[in-house]
Amino acid sequence: MRGVLTGVVMLVFMSLVATAARGGGSADKGALLAADLAFAKATAEKGLEGWLSWFAPDAKIFPAGEPVIEGLDAIKAYYAKTGFNPKPLTWKPAFADLAASGDLGYTVGYASWPGTDEKGQKVTRGSKYLTVWKKQADGSWKVAADLGNAAPPKAG
Repeated sequence: MRGVLTGVVMLVFMSLVATAARGGGSADKGALLAADLAFAKATAEKGLEGWLSWFAPDAKIFPAGEPVIEGLDAIKAYYAKTGFNPKPLTWKPAFADLAASGDLGYTVGYASWPGTDEKGQKVTRGSKYLTVWKKQADGSWKVAADLGNAAPPKAG
């Protein structure tokens, strides 16, 4: 009986080690959620500079009605052309998941953006987003792809 118990304990231990090696543990998801929150904080503090500091060199964005914009230099040029200012944008991730390899993941959440409508009235626009993250050689997470679209503002 003791041998069976030892065998079961060893199998459970080996399974946990394999899961940790794949990067699918909750601690890794927590690191990804923390990266998304730090991305939001940097944007709130530094605006476009903070926003762009989280993008990988080969990142992609998906602006509505436009082709995919690929590469950090092209993204910077696109934002300069459009006057994009993400500083008032606020968001919070609701979910994160990782590939078994541990080097790719994504976050999903809701964002809000205060502004004015065509009548000059203050409004808050809502959106939902998906951000794909890629682990860099130094172990940090950077945005590989970012997209969002309109949604009703989310309470809380």
